Amino acid sequence: MAIERLDIVSSSAARHDAFSQLLPHTDVRLVTPRFTEELIQRPLNVQPAEWPMEMAERKALQDISAVMVLGVVNDLSGQNMIKEIGSKNEGRHLRIYSDTITISFAGETSDETPTVLEKPRDLVSWFHDKDKGALASSGKNIEICTGITAIDMKNPDAHPATVLVRILSKMRPYSMEDINKIIETYGPQAILTTAGGISIWNGGTKLYDGSVPLRVYLQTDPLQQPVLVNEIPDWQNKDTDALKRVLYGAVPEAMESLVHKLDSLAAQKKIIQSIPITVRQAKSTSNQDLKNAI
Repeated sequence: MAIERLDIVSSSAARHDAFSQLLPHTDVRLVTPRFTEELIQRPLNVQPAEWPMEMAERKALQDISAVMVLGVVNDLSGQNMIKEIGSKNEGRHLRIYSDTITISFAGETSDETPTVLEKPRDLVSWFHDKDKGALASSGKNIEICTGITAIDMKNPDAHPATVLVRILSKMRPYSMEDINKIIETYGPQAILTTAGGISIWNGGTKLYDGSVPLRVYLQTDPLQQPVLVNEIPDWQNKDTDALKRVLYGAVPEAMESLVHKLDSLAAQKKIIQSIPITVRQAKSTSNQDLKNAI
């Protein structure tokens, strides 16, 4: 089923633009987040590359809970709630959330000493931080990891679904003078709102080594290996708009996987609900007895 409406829950207009380019025939809206990112704790027991999957899910659950609570408290069951979820006669309506980190590697991307780079808190500390600051990626292989969580706003049987877009690339050696040029052109906010501080969208295109292939991987499950879905051998002269779209996770395969996962989760829930309660209770008891026996 085609997506008729897509809400991008983000403060980033660039992310909205990326998905608008990917889905030109879809009503793509930028929605103000109701989650507080600073209050969401980082996952402790997952690999750094997979952090964004859990972070995007936590944003989604916090945000959609706020939407429902506001609807009840303020009695927004009429036109105001229709603005949020649309009428039942409209087509498929998804709401997506995302989280991005950049990982810098001392050697090859398979090494065991990655450095996780998040959004800088302020420019001064970012300038002076030798490990995670402005020059942390200079001349290094990097991986941009974006977790994307989707909620089907019209299907209460569908649980949130999440995928991870992983992009491998390399930065060329650069200096503080290069960083200052980005700030002079795009302003400090372009740095402070970007994972790692440097991105193609905020003028950092020249800091990437376009002669090294740009590889795009999709991971639908933390227990499974990422799958290569696209590779651009030499992208030094490629259209930057297309690159921006990819780097924001606006990848066709990612959206297809999200829709497939939503439908699969909804189908699983219906199957479970169709099983008589007595059977489900017996199955639960049996599993518990087995655990106790072990």
